Amino acid sequence: MKSKQASKQHGITRRGALKGIAATTGVAAASLAAPVFIRNAMAETPIKVGIISPLTGAWTVYGKAHISGFELAVDEINAAGGVLGRDIELVVGDSKTEPRIVVEQANRLIRQERVDFLAGTFSSAERNAAGPVVKAADKVLLYPTFYEGQEKEYYPGVCNKNIFMFGPEPTQQVWPHMEYMMKKFGKKFFMIGSDYAWPRVTNLVTKRKLDELGGEVVGEVYIPFGTPQYESVLRDIRSSGADIIFHSLTGSDTVNFRQQFAAAGMKDDFALWTVDDEEVVTTGLGPDVSGGDYVSFDYFMSIKHPNNAPFLERFKAKFGKDALMNTVGVAMYNSAHMAARAIEKAGNVSTESLREALKEITFDGAPQGPVRMRGLDNQIVVPSYLMQVRKDWTSVNDMFEEVQSFEAVEPLDARCDLPL
Repeated sequence: MKSKQASKQHGITRRGALKGIAATTGVAAASLAAPVFIRNAMAETPIKVGIISPLTGAWTVYGKAHISGFELAVDEINAAGGVLGRDIELVVGDSKTEPRIVVEQANRLIRQERVDFLAGTFSSAERNAAGPVVKAADKVLLYPTFYEGQEKEYYPGVCNKNIFMFGPEPTQQVWPHMEYMMKKFGKKFFMIGSDYAWPRVTNLVTKRKLDELGGEVVGEVYIPFGTPQYESVLRDIRSSGADIIFHSLTGSDTVNFRQQFAAAGMKDDFALWTVDDEEVVTTGLGPDVSGGDYVSFDYFMSIKHPNNAPFLERFKAKFGKDALMNTVGVAMYNSAHMAARAIEKAGNVSTESLREALKEITFDGAPQGPVRMRGLDNQIVVPSYLMQVRKDWTSVNDMFEEVQSFEAVEPLDARCDLPL
């Protein structure tokens, strides 16, 4: 994989070069020797991708898997000859888990580094910050994170023809498993989430299905980032009559709440269903805090799909036997391979060509099983897994037990002006 922090793009296309040579020499382009030279020059010019990843800040816990998924895919693509005979080169920007920094990095990568397209950002707030930048610059952004779904209210962070969603949204991540959870534990939900767009809209979408199934919300609270103590919230949960704690806290707030929830002896009184934790976060929580809880995603390191074991072998060979992968890292991996396929299909890396070629592109080699980018609304179609954390787990190898799974879950159509 090639990577560097600063370089200049020549800004010349093969077609433009041919026209210029033909005009100055008066010789038909088809008869020139020059195209051979130009093809070689283009082959030596890398396709530049700007990566915006949370390498520092509140979501650093996710940052390693986030960027390493894309790096692994690029290594594989380049080793196989690149794309259109050109290597992919990464130019990295640290979001520092701050939306304002995302704006700065996106502008730097597009306007100074002259990248061909972007991949990354982590949170919905980061993606929404990048939205106006990619719209104004007319650049594609490959967004990897599980998120709240596309609501027109949040345009251009969503409902944007230049942003492609490679992570699941609630009608894929949550809806397939609601009937099982309600039949097993009850119909009363207490919702606790961080105070930003993803938890709020995720809960809004979840409540639509909850109403359909005859459930109810008996409590709903949103917590500012960096909240250390949860005594009052735990009291509210105890008195709510809830059956299921529906959890969408993120980062350090997940750790603080879950530790205090377990220490208060409440794990035996409520089922906790999180739509945020996977191997990376659960490892940090430990078995005493996480054991017995439920989590749903499109990917876990422990899934049995035949694509997963060889993927993890390649991943650990590159990043070490103790390296952890998660749903966001896998989405970055998938996005790189699918973008490469789209560029090959289009025959060039222009925004218009990439945007059109990504629609309905498929990738049978995805670690969680075959995936497809839906053309209608730029939303990935992925499997969905419901897992329970084993109470006595010792490592990622025995951390989760599969409860149920679904292949190729089609989400609801985005709430946008469709098609994008």
